[in-house]
Amino acid sequence: MEREIKSSEKNQAASVEGNFSEEKTKVIPVIEEVLQVDKKVVETGRIHIRKEVAKDEQPVEIPLMNETYDVKKVQVSNLIFDEPPKMRTEGDTMIIPVVKEVAEIKIRYQVTEEIHVVKNKTVTPYSEKVTLKKEKVIIEREEGKK
Repeated sequence: MEREIKSSEKNQAASVEGNFSEEKTKVIPVIEEVLQVDKKVVETGRIHIRKEVAKDEQPVEIPLMNETYDVKKVQVSNLIFDEPPKMRTEGDTMIIPVVKEVAEIKIRYQVTEEIHVVKNKTVTPYSEKVTLKKEKVIIEREEGKK
């Protein structure tokens, strides 16, 4: 920033001293510094990343379901139906009627026996080793130039 000192101001100062010389203007420069900041990227080191897979065998227990059936013939006497009876279920027992035709004035069905099929459930523990993989990340720093 510059400031001009006019001769009128000088003259006022000079009039006190009794000096009324010529009027002149002087320029006095005012200096200001400005800071400029820059950045640059400097490599200070490197990082290497690698991944390893670790294997670990662990036992796994799985219950296995096994079903078996017991088949029994059950004799039934004198049950006569107008049409063949259908297969039915009572609890875990499936009942399948076995029929024969009986001659009458009209044909009807007589159950002579039934087949009872009983479902039995057993659970057998089963164990097997399985391999599970687990990843591990390793970071290594490499120092560079500063």
